[in-house]
Order: sequence, then structure tokens, then C-alpha cells
Amino acid sequence: MNRKGFTMVELLGAIVILSILMTIGMNTYFRQREKSSRKAYDMMHEGVYSAAEEYYMDSVGDNSDVSVDKLVELDYLDGAADPWNKGGKCTGTVKKCLRNSNKKSGDKIDLYEYVVTLKCSKVTKCLMYPGKNPCPAGNVCPPVNS
Repeated sequence: MNRKGFTMVELLGAIVILSILMTIGMNTYFRQREKSSRKAYDMMHEGVYSAAEEYYMDSVGDNSDVSVDKLVELDYLDGAADPWNKGGKCTGTVKKCLRNSNKKSGDKIDLYEYVVTLKCSKVTKCLMYPGKNPCPAGNVCPPVNS
């Protein structure tokens, strides 16, 4: 008999090879997707800081905490979409902290730091700006340098 076609062993071999290639490809895909979500989160964190800094400049004298929702509502921030949860949004707050009080030296300019806490579905991170330093315990303002 002269039949044309593939044997069962050849077909199984092809399926095994394709399975291995798919596994490698899917792992790479998910790793890159996670990497891009983290990068989007970090960029959003910086965007929240920039929006809060602009908000505080426009709202002279207002040193109260500001939420991410308020920054979005007042158009300082375009949105806070969660990079891991399609349709979800991130929440968080920004605290304005006095870093250096120069009033003793005669300068009329105080320097501020901002404690930015941003919570998304997979990550919650708190950084102090400028400098992107980790927040002190309890996400509170550090002591003032005079």
C-alpha cells in the first residue's frame, strides 16, 4: 500500500514542537505586557506629581491633601486608568510637605516635597517628589529642615 500523508508519530512531533514554541512565545508576551503596565504605572505616578504641583501653584495657601479624583475633576490630570484592569481606575492622594523653611534667613520662599501615594489593582506605591525617594513610614511628611 502506498498511502500519502503523515504518520501519527510525525503529527505528534509537530504538535509537541508547536506547543513548546507557543509556551515560549506566551511567556515572553506576558512578561512584556507586565513590563509595559509597570512603565505606564510609573509614568502615571509622575503625572500625578506634576498635576498636584500645578494644582498647589494655582491654589496658593491650600496645603491640604488632594486626591487623584479631584485632580482629574479639576482637569489637572487626564485620567487615572488602571494599567492592569481594563476599565478600572487608580486612586491615591498627594500630601504637600514643607521641606525647608527659609523664613529665618529672610527668604520668602519655602521649599516643598510631595508625598504621592497611588493605588492600582496590582500595585500601591508611595514616593516623595522631587527625587522619587521612598516615603517615610506611614506615608507622613518628614520633619522640616530649618
